Amino acid sequence: MADFRKAQRVGAPGHRNQKTRWWRRLLEPANSDVIAQLVEQGKVSIDALAAFSRWSAGGEPEFAEVVRDLEHKADDARKSLLVSLRGVLVTPIDQEDLYVLSERCDRVVNAAKNIVREAEALGWVPDKYAAFMGKHLSAGMSHLGEGFDSLQRDHDEAGRAADKAVRSARAVEYGYRQAMAGLRDDTDLKEVFVCREMYRSYARAADLVSGVSDRLWYVVLGSA
Repeated sequence: MADFRKAQRVGAPGHRNQKTRWWRRLLEPANSDVIAQLVEQGKVSIDALAAFSRWSAGGEPEFAEVVRDLEHKADDARKSLLVSLRGVLVTPIDQEDLYVLSERCDRVVNAAKNIVREAEALGWVPDKYAAFMGKHLSAGMSHLGEGFDSLQRDHDEAGRAADKAVRSARAVEYGYRQAMAGLRDDTDLKEVFVCREMYRSYARAADLVSGVSDRLWYVVLGSA
């Protein structure tokens, strides 16, 4: 007994290994859960942007309602993740990275909801340019969701997913330039003003997608 107590006092290797194993058993379940919760937020966000893409194809009110409902669900998923982050000491990737990825993902969904609200307030019906940009915003969010999921097993794959999301964002930027060029011959100044503001909102949403991608790559580089 005296020898065991002495080993504890001097920090014998066997005692340290026992403590390490105990802490791992305590913390590992929480470790896996926080990334799973980020993945869940990503899934809801993917569904929200898919509904937004369908709304952008014609402005149907039922899809606008789906976007709003899913935005609330995405908020709930984010809150659950934040609660979990407060309750764990160690996470598979840095807590700040998890927080920022979640927060930036949330911004994209909020932007989609706000575009719908803005369109309704202005009486604007999405056109072919909006349909194009909405489609690629949805694709970008899908790639981000793939990246979140890949953080659980393959960070290189997460980096590739981030690159795909950036390409989707660039496609939105291309659509934005095409949309603005299409306004040159429109003589209805009110229509030009409204369309310009709506197209800019799509372009800003693409910037937000790129912002999530940048942080995802930051996580990948930090794990190298």
